Amino acid sequence: MARKILCFVLFTVCWITSPEASPLCSKKKLVIDQDGGADDAFAITISLLNEKYFKGPKLVALTTSFGNVNLTQANINSDRILRVSERLDIPIYSGANKAFIEEMGSDRYFGLDGFGDTGYQAPGPIDIEKQPAAVALIELSKKYKDELIVVAIGPATNIALALKLDPQFIHRLAHLYIGGGHIYSEKYPKAEFNAAMDPEAYHIVADSAVADKVTIVPFSQVIETLKIPIEWRKEVLGAIDTPIMRALNVYEQVALPKEKAWNLLDPAVAAIALYNEIVDEFKNSNNTIILEGEKRGIITNDFSSSDPNAKVFYKGNVEYYQKFILDVYSAELNP
Repeated sequence: MARKILCFVLFTVCWITSPEASPLCSKKKLVIDQDGGADDAFAITISLLNEKYFKGPKLVALTTSFGNVNLTQANINSDRILRVSERLDIPIYSGANKAFIEEMGSDRYFGLDGFGDTGYQAPGPIDIEKQPAAVALIELSKKYKDELIVVAIGPATNIALALKLDPQFIHRLAHLYIGGGHIYSEKYPKAEFNAAMDPEAYHIVADSAVADKVTIVPFSQVIETLKIPIEWRKEVLGAIDTPIMRALNVYEQVALPKEKAWNLLDPAVAAIALYNEIVDEFKNSNNTIILEGEKRGIITNDFSSSDPNAKVFYKGNVEYYQKFILDVYSAELNP
């Protein structure tokens, strides 16, 4: 009788939550590969709060790269957000400091330091692990074989380096989510930031991708289908009175005045990875990137391919997205 009751409880928990949302349904672990901007801070804190209050995947590491800021600043910012979140137990692995061939250069969208230009200085030495990020990714994929989710929300350089060192890296993952690129159209005719920062790295990853392991989240589709009113960001989300949200408001103080809507790629990628119900439509694609000429850095998709290498996020539910992030950030007030 006791076993039947336990089975019923487990079934109910798994049925009402996403597969990644409960350790009773899954033993998933999470790594966020990121480039140290305020958008990355949102992705990291969403993951940490989802772990703490909603039994989501355990964040086991941050890996860093150049991108929004240089590598040194990305390490500083990673430490800074872990301090605010009171999670200095999470290791930081320092990664790529430049692209394979050439990079576009940061647009400094979130300020010179990526976190709102407050003049912050670390209170002490930053604890960076000895292993390079690419090596750490490989070792974590072996330690947590078929359990590790990697959310890659900067240039794809660390992921590409891991694949060059170990071609089986992706196959050991539970899943790889890549935030970057646009679905090419007249409205989106230019290369997206993450893809443009290291097109060769993206090409290496796409060349090794398999559709059951890799999901691409194009920025164009976040802009088109997960657009949140700027007033909601400031007056509802930004009004949550917690140390984490107060910090995030500061990190975005350079960027928010520029925008009429809140459209950040990185928190959307993290939310999609953690709560697939946000997604209304995926499309299978043979996904790759152009490496030469005026269209260098532009992502291409063949949605009619009989040999797809990735799922592509195509359409999301903005109401579910808003509710998810509001619930996550409000959880500290109502644990």
